[in-house]
Amino acid sequence: MREAVFTTENRKKLVADIYQLRARIEGLMDNMENHDEDEGMLEGLGEEYDNTMFELEELSKTYMEGLERFDVSRCPFTGATYHFSCDTRGLDGPWWDAKQPLRPIEEQTDSFIALTGSVNIIGETPDIPFMVKPGPAVPWVCPRLLENEDICAVLSHIKIGMYDAYVVVYYSEDRSYEIERINSWGTETYLAEDQDGAGVMGSTFDESEEYDFNIAPWIERGKLKWISIGDRTLELQDRIDNCPYIDLEGYQYPVLLRNKTMENCLIELEYLEDDTAVMDGNEINFCPDCGTNVAPNNNFCAKCGFKLH
Repeated sequence: MREAVFTTENRKKLVADIYQLRARIEGLMDNMENHDEDEGMLEGLGEEYDNTMFELEELSKTYMEGLERFDVSRCPFTGATYHFSCDTRGLDGPWWDAKQPLRPIEEQTDSFIALTGSVNIIGETPDIPFMVKPGPAVPWVCPRLLENEDICAVLSHIKIGMYDAYVVVYYSEDRSYEIERINSWGTETYLAEDQDGAGVMGSTFDESEEYDFNIAPWIERGKLKWISIGDRTLELQDRIDNCPYIDLEGYQYPVLLRNKTMENCLIELEYLEDDTAVMDGNEINFCPDCGTNVAPNNNFCAKCGFKLH
């Protein structure tokens, strides 16, 4: 385990500076687009853009190097530990930015398939200016993945600031990239490797069929192992007796956080015989920004975060 390098105050300033630079870059890009025929202005804007990008890259590197890195899971097939870096100081860090996550490249175990999770947000909703998708409040598993005979998952616990968080890592002895994964915790995409080792990016939706909060049967079937809270040895448990993750209280749907609001971003789909998708008896609306199906009562698109109302 590696403790976070930066202090709370250093992190706060670093995070603020990163987002200020991101906003400046967006402004510069808009200016360059608006003055694309003015060569003199474009040259000056281009130089400022390059300097700002260099500064952002340096601060981003500092942020990633300062993240806490720790062992969080263990492969039930090989016994190898799974470790990753995470901003455990709070959800306001760019590690949690759903659209532009700032995360170091992790070395995966040979059996790693997917990483999902939950954060139990209690009390006042945090004031975050960008889109964060921390998941539901309680542990859950993806039935689509666990129904695969080669896949097994491991559930463990960490803290994100004051919040309890639950991490589920999926493992398989068959890492074929043809297996559709699930979006990596807090992001809108997942990465896999093809047979030649080249990166393959995919994306899944927050459909209700992807979430099962009744985890006890999966433990009994041997498809879900768990690690005791605070157990740094990462000993795998396989019984429901005394399992601390069963029947926890909290909202059972993924959420979207932004600007001190918390929205349910679960997509409830019902497929009719003619394959027409409906929600609660009404036709699903579409996001005007990305075209994704959205519930009529959602304020934000679950895919791109576009404000709908």
